[in-house]
Amino acid sequence: MRAGERRVATAVGIVPQRGALFDHLSAADNIALALRNAEPPVSADAAAVAAWIARVDLPVAWSERGGVAQVSGGEAQRLAVARTLAGGRKILLLDEPSVGLDPHRVTLLAATLRQQIAAGEATALVVTHDLGFAAALADRFLYMDPQLRRPVDLAVAPARSPAEVPAVEQALAAAVRERLSRETAVHGGHVRPGWGARLRGLVSSWSAPFGAATRVLLAIPAALRRPRDFAEVARVTLSQALWRPAPFFAIVSLLVGCTLLYIFHRALGGGGLPVRPDRVFSLIGSMHVLALAPPLSAILFAATSASAITAWLGGMSLTRQTAALRGLGIAEARYLWLPAWLALALSYVLLAALFTAGMVAGGVAYLQLYAPEAGDALALVTADLFDPPAERAVFRTRAAVLVVIYAVGIASDAVAKGSQEKTSAESVTAAMVRSVMACTLWVVAIELVSLVVVYGAR
Repeated sequence: MRAGERRVATAVGIVPQRGALFDHLSAADNIALALRNAEPPVSADAAAVAAWIARVDLPVAWSERGGVAQVSGGEAQRLAVARTLAGGRKILLLDEPSVGLDPHRVTLLAATLRQQIAAGEATALVVTHDLGFAAALADRFLYMDPQLRRPVDLAVAPARSPAEVPAVEQALAAAVRERLSRETAVHGGHVRPGWGARLRGLVSSWSAPFGAATRVLLAIPAALRRPRDFAEVARVTLSQALWRPAPFFAIVSLLVGCTLLYIFHRALGGGGLPVRPDRVFSLIGSMHVLALAPPLSAILFAATSASAITAWLGGMSLTRQTAALRGLGIAEARYLWLPAWLALALSYVLLAALFTAGMVAGGVAYLQLYAPEAGDALALVTADLFDPPAERAVFRTRAAVLVVIYAVGIASDAVAKGSQEKTSAESVTAAMVRSVMACTLWVVAIELVSLVVVYGAR
């Protein structure tokens, strides 16, 4: 891209339907994000944010607090326009800004947008089916002709005052009806993709995690220059992927650790075999922890934490928040994918450690309660974790390597499937299910392959 083309691209801002406000940020942080990423960057202090919020006639309190989940349609559009203008955008593309508003609020929104666009010395291209809104806002009217595949001018003079808006709306409606009467419906049949296209789609789906990992790693230099942007997304990811599921992981691992030793104790020590309980647990050591903690924690993580992040990223695409990001000139790989990927990988490593500790605690609790004759419970259950004999050291190494592989793989798969464009809630759900299924399959496959490698080398 040449320098002139780059300047034009960075001047264009997109305001999707209902504003597509970033719901992981407050109203003030939506504005601050745009200011920090303007070209050149602008001060994003409280005074600057408050000035932009006041400029679109929103409550001053929003500059200090307040989320965006409960704002009305008109408020969301005004805030989105302020965000886009604050990002230095001089060309605004607005998609159905009046959707869901009553006629009175449509008129108010049109007046506010017209005033703010003019004050920001910007130009707006608005896509709308609301002729009343178009009449109140526009200086020029275009009709997208499906046969010519291009917009054509409508010979309707714009309103010069609010009093002229009803007449302009009537003239606009007549011009649109006349255009619609010329159209001839053209219907096309559904073409089923061939085997080649299906195979390419399958290869693309399975290779997507590798592409996602590559893109996020390439985004590291740009992310280092904007640590606050990184922290905003990492904070949300850690909340959903680490803090919320941590109690669940602790409880499950505690029960698993206790149950496994119960089974071993009853099957070997209490099953009629001539093996003393202390010998049973000495033979087991930490092998059950090293063998089961990585795959069990990985599958649970894929089904809970990674699935939540896949849904969150997919929801941002579905609600056009990713389009709004691009409209602010913010690369998704740098702002969304990199911090989500790193925070997911870190979350799994920490939860795998928590799962390991929970299995140890469950085993220690069982031994102390039901097999005190076995001796030092903690020393028995942690023997292969901290000071394994030479013949068992390879299993500790294997467990550590698997945790790293699962951390990178699950994070890459979740980001890859979550970052794909979504057109419906069903596509978000499908991405979550596919991610859990894919991660479970390759976790099992890696477990089997790693065991073959370990035992084949012995």
